[in-house]
Amino acid sequence: MYHSTRRELLRLAGTGVAAGLAGCFGDGAGSDDGGDPDGEGSDDEPEVVGSDGLVYAFTPDDVAVVDPETADVVDRIEEGIGDERWADPRITADHGEIYVVEESLSQAYVFDTGTRELVSTVDVGPGANHLYHPTDGEIWVHADDEGAFYVVDVDEHAVIEIVETGLDGEGHGKLLHHEALGSTAYATNVADPGVAVVDLDAYERVDFLEFGEVGGTHYKAFAPDVGLLYAEYATGTVVVDTATDEVIRELPYAGAMFLSPDERLLAIVDGETVTVLDATSDDATEVGTVDVDGGPTAVRFSADGDHAFAANPGTEDVAVLDLEAFEVADRIDAGAVDGRSRPGVLGGDYVLTSADVDGTVTVIDATDRELVGRADVGEGVGPIQYVGDSGVGYTGR
Repeated sequence: MYHSTRRELLRLAGTGVAAGLAGCFGDGAGSDDGGDPDGEGSDDEPEVVGSDGLVYAFTPDDVAVVDPETADVVDRIEEGIGDERWADPRITADHGEIYVVEESLSQAYVFDTGTRELVSTVDVGPGANHLYHPTDGEIWVHADDEGAFYVVDVDEHAVIEIVETGLDGEGHGKLLHHEALGSTAYATNVADPGVAVVDLDAYERVDFLEFGEVGGTHYKAFAPDVGLLYAEYATGTVVVDTATDEVIRELPYAGAMFLSPDERLLAIVDGETVTVLDATSDDATEVGTVDVDGGPTAVRFSADGDHAFAANPGTEDVAVLDLEAFEVADRIDAGAVDGRSRPGVLGGDYVLTSADVDGTVTVIDATDRELVGRADVGEGVGPIQYVGDSGVGYTGR
């Protein structure tokens, strides 16, 4: 099973690189083509049509733009795109651009949400997989083959710094940052037995918090009310007080972590068990658990925190979780996926997921907890990005 395989990688990853783990819910230089990825140039100003409230769905040969109110495809971005391998899109703080990794080319593609165009590509390091937006003016792209982050200036569309966070110059990694942490961030790495402390302003690793002698770290979350960092390590979760950078607790379960939009609840997915913690508690108080058949790989909370939505690759659905009774209240068909992971995105009033085999994007009303519809976007559809308020998640702001 996927979960057991990932656990073994984390436990033994200190012996080598474990790149591109499934379920990661994807000297470089930026292009200076002036926003024309084909290099042809144009005297015509692109028309501003806007994308507020719409969804970008990335397929190998285009980007489908979906209106979640009707679950219809309203536009397609095709120029400059062909046979792409997308990973981990990230929208800028002003919602003006979407960055997404193209894994086969070790590049970040930049889409303008106003004109709905591909405007630039940026060369980053080998094994690019995840993107982060810790500061308004920068996108940090992790290169797994080097255990380093390539820092991209969002105005120049160019790499301005390379920050080495992996201890041995390799390893699949993630970045955790919250505005409450100021200029400090934390980086996990499946090849390192702890987390790196990163100074975002100085662009350097300034410390390393060691959790053990072997194994690696992967998923992470931050509880801002109490300043606690949660980091998956080997077969458990380590809880760190960021005021002192000291380990204060270890939990016996681990997996993908998801914070509610109001930052009061934290879900940790361990196999088919979703454990919900009180993120305002300084002792990692457990609120409850619910077993979800299908192996959820993404959990998103409703605005009121009474329900959550678990995207499941194994049962081809999204489970509606009642967080008062802590049980599965409903299951909504979401199509087939060819793999061990299914994305789950909270976008405005909607929960969104894609199905690469069926070539659809499923739209669910997060308030009424009902299916809005399924947009036919194209076989191979993978990551999706909502243009607007997406709450919080384990990889984003």
